[in-house]
Amino acid sequence: MRIKDILDKDIDIKFNNIVLNSKNAKEGDLFIPYGGVEDRTMYIRDALSKKCSAVITDKDYEDDLDKVIKVKNLDKEIINIFNKYYDYPLKDIKLIGVTGTDGKTTVANVLSNLLDCPSIGTNGFIINGKSMPLSNTTPSLDVLYTCFDEARNNKANHIVMETSSEAYLTKRIGALPYDIAIFTNITKDHLDKHKTFENYLNCKLELFRNSKIGILNHDSNYYYEFRDASKESYSYGYKRGSTLRIISQRLYFDKSIINFKYQGKKYKLTYPLLGSFNVYNVAAIILTMLVLGYNMDEIFARFKNIKQVNGRMDIVYKDKFYVVIDYAHTTNSTTNVLEFFHKWNKNIITIVGSAGGRYKEKRKEIGKVALKYSKLVIFTMDDPRYEDPSNIINDMLNNTKKTNYEKIVNREVAISYAIKNAKPGDLILILGKGGDSYMLVEDKKLPFSDYEIVKKYLPK
Repeated sequence: MRIKDILDKDIDIKFNNIVLNSKNAKEGDLFIPYGGVEDRTMYIRDALSKKCSAVITDKDYEDDLDKVIKVKNLDKEIINIFNKYYDYPLKDIKLIGVTGTDGKTTVANVLSNLLDCPSIGTNGFIINGKSMPLSNTTPSLDVLYTCFDEARNNKANHIVMETSSEAYLTKRIGALPYDIAIFTNITKDHLDKHKTFENYLNCKLELFRNSKIGILNHDSNYYYEFRDASKESYSYGYKRGSTLRIISQRLYFDKSIINFKYQGKKYKLTYPLLGSFNVYNVAAIILTMLVLGYNMDEIFARFKNIKQVNGRMDIVYKDKFYVVIDYAHTTNSTTNVLEFFHKWNKNIITIVGSAGGRYKEKRKEIGKVALKYSKLVIFTMDDPRYEDPSNIINDMLNNTKKTNYEKIVNREVAISYAIKNAKPGDLILILGKGGDSYMLVEDKKLPFSDYEIVKKYLPK
C-alpha cells in the first residue's frame, strides 16, 4: 500500500504495516507515533533507524523530511488511516463498547456469548471459542484493527469490547466510533492514573461522545452526565422512568431471578450469574439486545445457554468445602462479593491482596471489608510490581486491632494454606486475580494462575 492510499496527499511511498510503537517497527513499515501522554516524536528517530518507509505525525520534526509526513490533527486522522488501510472492517459490524469501574468483563463476555460474536477485553480477543492474549484490556488501534479485520473475515455481525478510561487517558484509541456504549457504574478508583475523579469521569464520558447510542445505569449518581454525553440513550435500573425497569430480584447461592418491566409488560428471567450487582449487568445486557432488535423470546432463549464468566464469582469446588475465584479488586466489587457470600455462609476464608503502583487509598478499605465479612483473611501478594508486598499488606491492615488474619506473602502458599486448613462447609474466596495467567513482579509477567494453584492443592 502507498501513503496516497490512506492520506489525502499525493505521496507515492510504499509501506508494509502500520505500527504505533517504534519497538515493533521493521523495515518497510509505516510508523505513527500515536498514543501515550508524552510527546512521542522522540521515537521517530528509532523508527527511521529501523528503516521504516515513512512516519506520519502532527508535530514538527526537522530531520528526514522526505520520510516524515505532517498532518494537521492526528487525533482526527488516525481512524481514517486505519479504516482505509484495512478497507473499513467495521462497515458491516456493530461495535459495542462497555465501560464502568466494575462489571465490564461480565457484561462484555455474557453479551458476546448471547450474540455469538467476538469480544475484546480482560480475557483477551475471543473469537470462535479461541482466546488471543492482549497486553491491555483495551489495546491500541493497531492491535484493535487486526482484531476487527479478523472479525470481518469470520463474518461477525457484532464485536463487544471492554473500553477502559485509561484507553482515553493515554489516547490509545482516538475517536474510535461505536454503535452502542454501555455504562455499568462508576466509583472512585483508578485515581492513581487519573489524579482526580473529574478526569476519570471525563474519560468514561468520552466513549459516549463517540457512540451513536448509550445504554445507561439510571440508578447511578452520574446518570445525567452520561445521558448528556450521549446522542441517544436508553436506561435500566430500579428508578421510575427507566426504559427497562427492574422491579425485584431474588438471589440464591446458585442462581438469580430478576423481575423487570419493559414497554408496559412484566417479565421474569432466571439465570446463573450470582449477586445483586449482576442484576444490573443482566439488565444492561437485555436492554442492549432489545436496542439491537432482538425480541424478548429470543433473548430469554439465549440466556438458557450462557456460560460462566471466567474468574467472576466462579465456584470451582463444592464438595467438602467451597472454593470461589473472583476478580474483585476495587472496594465496591470486593464489598459486593463478600456481602453476597456472607448471606449464605458465615465461615469465609478470604485470600486477598492489592496491586502495587496503583491507587493506594483503596487498600485499607479493601482490608477493612475483608476483615468484617470473613472468619479468616489471608493477606497476600497481587501484582506487586515495584512495591514490597509486605508493605502493601501493612497498608491493607492499617493498624487494625482485629486478629482474624494471617500474612502469607507468597500467593501459592496462601492458597494451599487455606485449602489445607478449610473445615467442612467453609467457603474459600480467592479475590483479585480472577482468570489472570500471570503475576506482575517489577516489569515482568511471571506465569501464575489461581485456577492452576487451586487445582494443584484440592483434595484428590
